[in-house]
Amino acid sequence: MTESAISYLRRSLALPPFHQWLRPELVEADEATGKVTLVLAVRPEFLRDPDRPEVHGGIIAAFIDIAGHAAVAGNVRHGVPTIDLRVDYLRMASGAVLKATAEPVRIGRTIGVVDVRVTDDKDVLVALGRGVFSTRTG
Repeated sequence: MTESAISYLRRSLALPPFHQWLRPELVEADEATGKVTLVLAVRPEFLRDPDRPEVHGGIIAAFIDIAGHAAVAGNVRHGVPTIDLRVDYLRMASGAVLKATAEPVRIGRTIGVVDVRVTDDKDVLVALGRGVFSTRTG
C-alpha cells in the first residue's frame, strides 16, 4: 500500500530546517486533482518593515515555492527540485495568515508545472506564482 498524499506531505513539509522556521501548514491535499492548500501564520520576523504590517516579498516567494513543490511532490511522492519560479505581487500582503492554493497544470515524467494563488486572511488575492519542478527520480 502506498502512502497517502496527505501523510507524505505532512512528513516532508516538517523535515527541512527552513520549513521548521517558516512553519507552513498543510490544510488540504486532493489526491485526484493534486491541488494542495497551505497556510502560513504571519509572524513579526516576516514583515518587510518593523513599523508596517506588510509581509516581505521573499517570504511570499518561498511560500509559493513550497506550495508548488507540495502539489508536485504529493503526486510523485519524492522531492522535486525547482527549475523555475515566477512570482507576480499584486498588492501588499498583510494580516494574520496567508493561504497558498497550488494547482498542477501538468505533471509529466520529467517536468511538473504548478500555478499558485496566495490570499490574505480576508481572502484577497495578494500574489500569483508559477513553479516548474523536475519530477525525475535520480
